[in-house]
Amino acid sequence: MITTQVADVLFVDCGDGYEIKHGDRAGQITYTRQPRARYECLRCHHASPVVTGPTAVAHFTATARTDHRATCPGHPTQQGAQAA
Repeated sequence: MITTQVADVLFVDCGDGYEIKHGDRAGQITYTRQPRARYECLRCHHASPVVTGPTAVAHFTATARTDHRATCPGHPTQQGAQAA
C-alpha cells in the first residue's frame, strides 16, 4: 500500500471574466473578479500573501513551491529545493 502525505498546498482561483470578441481589444479578457492565488506550507506553517491579477498569478504559481522550499526550515535537508 502506498501512502501519500500532503506537505504544501497551492490555492488558485481563476477569477471571473469575459473575452472581448470584437474591435481593437478583441481577445482581451475583462475580469469582473481578478484571478488570485496563495501558497501554504504544512511543514513550517508558512502562508504566503494572496497574489492577484492574471500575470502575477501565472508567475506566482510557476515559482511559489520551489522558492519556498529553498528556505523552508521544515523541509528535509537531503532533498533541498527538489520537488517531492
